[in-house]
Amino acid sequence: MPFFSKNLFFSALRRKKEKDCYLKNGSCVLEELLALCDGNCRVPIRYFSAIEINNAIKNSQTKMELAEMSMVTGLLGNRPVLIRFNTWTYNIHRDIAITAQMSHLKNVLRLIGCCLEFEEPVIVYEYVEAISLSDLLFKKGNLNRKSSLSWGSRLRVARDVASAVVFLHTEFTTPIIHRNIKSSKVIIDEKSGVAKIVDFSLSISLPPGELEVQDEVCGTRGYVAPENLASGISTQKTDVYSFGILLLLLLTGKDVYDIIDRVDSINSEETIDFGEDSGNSMDRVDSTNSKETIVDFKNLPTSYVFLDHYIKEANVMDITDPIILEEHGIDIQQQLEDYLDLVKKCTALKGDNRPYMIHVARELCRMEK
Repeated sequence: MPFFSKNLFFSALRRKKEKDCYLKNGSCVLEELLALCDGNCRVPIRYFSAIEINNAIKNSQTKMELAEMSMVTGLLGNRPVLIRFNTWTYNIHRDIAITAQMSHLKNVLRLIGCCLEFEEPVIVYEYVEAISLSDLLFKKGNLNRKSSLSWGSRLRVARDVASAVVFLHTEFTTPIIHRNIKSSKVIIDEKSGVAKIVDFSLSISLPPGELEVQDEVCGTRGYVAPENLASGISTQKTDVYSFGILLLLLLTGKDVYDIIDRVDSINSEETIDFGEDSGNSMDRVDSTNSKETIVDFKNLPTSYVFLDHYIKEANVMDITDPIILEEHGIDIQQQLEDYLDLVKKCTALKGDNRPYMIHVARELCRMEK
């Protein structure tokens, strides 16, 4: 076969593969959009070709590790962008659909568009100089940690994330449960200080008229609500638990794994004593629901035991990040105690005892004043 004929042949094969990927991925994204909003996007999704993506990154030498994802800086036209090649995501099509619906919010990394011509869709975001909240809080040798993590900055981060989660829970046809709220899924714009959520791939919608949905257990060790771990049930209150853990980390400056790993010395057979005011040992996750899902709270993993005791019995001045105390001393002790009280409410072992995110967001706004 002549050389130019081989080129034409392989070029035709590539175009066919790109077309097949576009049709498959486009169908999946459309299906997600129809489920979310009857196909009506708040922000139209721009679709880029594989050629445009490859041209955008061909001279790029910069990668940003954000939110457990590797993003490449690129140029589309003369516009700098972040381009995310998906190596593994639970549901990248849902991520695209939800991000598109929330890209008008300052607290979500804005979607510019995507390319559907690869096996896995490629996502194009606005360009921001950013660092993950996880790196900001926990990465050793981070020179920006002290200047970027004032108490006021931490409250703003908490408020920004709460605002985005409230939108998920209240502004769609049915509430959407994020299921993976954690420090590595939040990035901080280094210029504005605004916190932005990245990645909605584990999110799930509640069925119309229902308060819960049952699916496989999703999330991250340390952040998953106990009832979700026990039964796969997700509600708005399971997101509240995860957010409560995030609040704790902002207060202490400690990674949840550093706290949980201490449980290794505790006997794995240890169980929780709820006391007389906690009701029976076998309780419904949500007493307002019609489903007969039962959770045995006395057989929770010991990590929940330790974390619950740690939060409930802590003296706020003992667990607060020293950076905060260096800045304010005891002047904000009452505010810190109010904040820890909110952490306790959000991380209550029973979902019924947790507030809704809208009430959490209001309390954070009150603290900021």
